[in-house]
Amino acid sequence: MVFSRARIVAALSVPLTAATLLVAAPTANAAAGSSCDLSSGTGCLRIFYNSNRQGSSTYFYGSNVSNFANYTFLTSGAGKGLTVKNNAAAAINDASSSTTIFFNSNYGGACDTLTYYAIADQLRNTYNNNASFKFDYSASSCYKF
Repeated sequence: MVFSRARIVAALSVPLTAATLLVAAPTANAAAGSSCDLSSGTGCLRIFYNSNRQGSSTYFYGSNVSNFANYTFLTSGAGKGLTVKNNAAAAINDASSSTTIFFNSNYGGACDTLTYYAIADQLRNTYNNNASFKFDYSASSCYKF
């Protein structure tokens, strides 16, 4: 039986490609929704498009978000469908620990910390410049709500 070089390469490339895709699979994202899922165990962070908790909003739960770029505002109102990154004006922390919103992706730069169950009618250091957040985190350099 004679095998061509092209067939051998093709046969070997399929498992290699599948293995590469499995290794390069993205990590799990935080859940986002139009309501809070308290069964996640983290509590929820609700982010609003407008100040004074107005406009469209999105709830985050389950894990931290290192980059808001892939999330949009989900509920009805001004801002619905727009990206959350660099568009948040207000927030509510529905968690039993502090939650911090950061100016930069990957939890860096200026920050606003919402203590447990706190409301920020207008974010201070991250107003329309928000890129990530962490549950159960606070730093002395953050503005505290």
